[in-house]
Amino acid sequence: MNTCPTCHQPVPEHRKTYPILDRHPEGVSYAVRSGEFRAPRKGEFYISGAIPAAYRAPNDLTMKFQIARLV
Repeated sequence: MNTCPTCHQPVPEHRKTYPILDRHPEGVSYAVRSGEFRAPRKGEFYISGAIPAAYRAPNDLTMKFQIARLV
């Protein structure tokens, strides 16, 4: 579980940040969970991987993932 670097308390799941491994045109480099779990549509970011990170869907996907929003 992630902990806050300042107060060393556990960080709630919805506030954890994930690096974006695809290039984002506006230079945004982190995402958080949006609370949705569904198949991402083209251009949406989703969280996936053994070491979780955010990716942009290249097209409409059929598998369900945690949908991400940029921070």
